[in-house]
Amino acid sequence: MRITLMLLLGSLMLSSCSKTLYPDRSQFIKDGELAPTVDLSTYKSVQLRPGQNPDLAVAIAISGGGSRAANLGVGIMLGLEDFEGQGYQNLLKEVDYLSTVSGGGFAGGAYVTTLYDHNRFRPNEPFSFEDYVNERIQEALAYSYAGALLRANFNPRLWFTHVDDGDALERAIDDQVLGYKNRRKELGSETPSIQLGDMFIPQGSDLPVQLPMHITNSSTVNTMQILPFTPDVLETYGVVGYTHRMQKQVHEFLASYTVPLSVGIKSSGSFPVLISNTTLISNLSSERPFLHLFDGAMTDNTGYYTALQVLKQEAAPQKILIIIDADAVGNRYTFSEKEGALFSLGVAARLPSSGLDARRATLIRDILDVCMPARIEPVFLGFNVLLEDNDAEPPTVIKIKAEQTRLIQLLKSGAEISDQDKQTLYELLTYIGTKYTIEPAEQELLLLGGQLIVRLRQPQLESVLR
Repeated sequence: MRITLMLLLGSLMLSSCSKTLYPDRSQFIKDGELAPTVDLSTYKSVQLRPGQNPDLAVAIAISGGGSRAANLGVGIMLGLEDFEGQGYQNLLKEVDYLSTVSGGGFAGGAYVTTLYDHNRFRPNEPFSFEDYVNERIQEALAYSYAGALLRANFNPRLWFTHVDDGDALERAIDDQVLGYKNRRKELGSETPSIQLGDMFIPQGSDLPVQLPMHITNSSTVNTMQILPFTPDVLETYGVVGYTHRMQKQVHEFLASYTVPLSVGIKSSGSFPVLISNTTLISNLSSERPFLHLFDGAMTDNTGYYTALQVLKQEAAPQKILIIIDADAVGNRYTFSEKEGALFSLGVAARLPSSGLDARRATLIRDILDVCMPARIEPVFLGFNVLLEDNDAEPPTVIKIKAEQTRLIQLLKSGAEISDQDKQTLYELLTYIGTKYTIEPAEQELLLLGGQLIVRLRQPQLESVLR
């Protein structure tokens, strides 16, 4: 306690030493101003995609949570593809916007990539997300991105350059999740990476609209403002440069449409301290030309804010917001066994995630309060769906490996799953840590669990589609 007081007094004394102020109003976002967000009028409507119902706008927000969020998100999208009801067969194809954070960006990127590659290589065949998941996406999400980070930190070639572990992660995301490695087998050295301009088609362009808009969300390090990674927002920030596939790219003029999607996914998932932040280059200030970004979870761990902003601008009369919540702290203890005050370092360890947990505690209420006046129908898809109207007691002890194997077989069989099995499944899924690596049984359980969650939510989905 005495050490804490001394440090506090020392910092107060240092902060009051200066006797001169040098006002500077070049903050870009002035005190009280809103951070830039997506302006849909910049782009051709996603409702122009072939086969779309222009009267229905659907946005999916996929939360952070590392590989847990990535695989749950894909599992839920598989469930939406399998959806039948209210005149709809395959609700996934009606999704117009994906607003993702951190690991959720891997799921959104995987879906957009399969559509991109299908249009390029198999345009005359029917599209099946499930086929692509079995063919390559499951393998891509099982890749150890933690290994890519670790190898970069021990690579002497990177120690004395601007390239860092985060850039190695960006290349791995581009190679695996966004299909660059597979595409290169077909196209050779001229292989393109998926760029923002492939999803965001500017007004007046002759290009057709073929993909939903995937918006990754980052946070600005200096001001902790949410930054949706879209061409119009990046232009507002004057972005002319970035690092892609371990190479710095600097353009003479604004380069927002050429920014690769992998840069946005990586910047959204750059967890503070553990992963180097993303640095963009801006032409707005000669004195401060660098824009540092890190984990979007610091400002909105669900991606719902940006999803709401785009749905509010939609002309479609029917609007649905699907929130895929892969957060796994819902069963944390409220009370403590200890009576005495917590040690200062213990409290400090809680601070990095304190804002996330605080926002999550009011998340559902906050979203409902905003959606109702905007006539947007929210649907919540998270682990907690397994506990709703479920009074069964979970087992006293769960043998992880044995129960993973049993529940995988049960879910694959299509048999009815009991309330106690749902309780066990909840425990197993929320036990999976927030990490950029995953075990085979964990992955399979998340993919199957996501599909189960959609089936359990079938009545509400049918209700909002009426």
